[in-house]
Amino acid sequence: MIQFVYYDPSIHLMLQDYAVDTDKLYEYQSYSHIGDIIFQSINFLHLIGGFALFFHHFVLYYKLRYIRHYTLYNVISLIPLTFVHLLMFNWAPINFVKTTFSRNYTNYIQPPINLFLVEYRFFPLIALFAIGIMIFNVFKYKSIEAHYSSINIITKKKIDTASLGVKAFTHAIKNHLLAIRSEAEYLQEKFADDEDALYSLKLMINSCETSFQSIDEANHKLKHITLNMKATSLAVPIEKAIDRFHAKSMDATIHYKQPSRDIMVYIDEEHFHEAIHNILKNSVEAVAHRKGDIWINIKEIGQWGTVTIVDNGTGIAAENVDEIFTPFFSTKPTITNWGIGLSFCHKVITGHGGKIEVTSEKGKSTQFDILLPLFKRV
Repeated sequence: MIQFVYYDPSIHLMLQDYAVDTDKLYEYQSYSHIGDIIFQSINFLHLIGGFALFFHHFVLYYKLRYIRHYTLYNVISLIPLTFVHLLMFNWAPINFVKTTFSRNYTNYIQPPINLFLVEYRFFPLIALFAIGIMIFNVFKYKSIEAHYSSINIITKKKIDTASLGVKAFTHAIKNHLLAIRSEAEYLQEKFADDEDALYSLKLMINSCETSFQSIDEANHKLKHITLNMKATSLAVPIEKAIDRFHAKSMDATIHYKQPSRDIMVYIDEEHFHEAIHNILKNSVEAVAHRKGDIWINIKEIGQWGTVTIVDNGTGIAAENVDEIFTPFFSTKPTITNWGIGLSFCHKVITGHGGKIEVTSEKGKSTQFDILLPLFKRV
């Protein structure tokens, strides 16, 4: 606003008339030149400071894909706006506002005609070009977001489809498992004196029980989820999930540093805790063969509360990264691993209005990033 007033032509005319009447034209021109330098310096400092903050934010949160893309496209969109800003508050005021004095005649300084691209008739075209670049970048950013959204929609459809199919599948397979268990129990009674037979039959019964548990778990995780949301510190469900692993003997070291202050989010604590537990379970399995490490970090970034879980395990092949949230997809097919856990995580986190992203390098590491909207107190 000060610059707006300062560069108003009527203000300059008034000051110039006063300077001429009081024989202080030289002082007026000197102070006017100093004012130009001050305002231009302030403008440059604002621009440099703003872009420095964007760059700092980009580097600091580079590993968070959503934040990285959001920052990058903001910067690209602001570059042409910055160019227009420099024209408006640097070249334009000096050429169109400043006046020279000739008695009984007000004469504006003629713009230098050798600067073809910034000649005043091209200024509207430059402004339109800058706006065009901004619109293009917004469109490009939206198209990338739409791509990730479509992946989420496809994943959600796969989960919903799987939840329907698994009901019919589990009903049929449970009947077969019940028959196997019943026959095994009958044979236990018939061959009560045969230790080898009893040992094999016990394994069969235990296998049936494990299968029942896996089926129930699949049904539970794929069924419709009702979220009971409340304001909760993000650290609470994270620490609960960590405690569940610390209670077991495992071949992994979890590194977690409690945040200095509460990061409040609006979540269903039980479901979110279960989702974190599933991700940690995958990380523990990935590092088990090498007694590796798992790092958990909680941060507040803009309007998001973020959870980052990194392990130095076996990693995920590039062609499988986009498939890991698909129901029944697993790179570790076992009788107890049906590939349901990460589908459940995706369903819970997107149900909270959040985002879950994974980046991995085969043989080196895997990183899960979870973003949840912060709870804002009114």
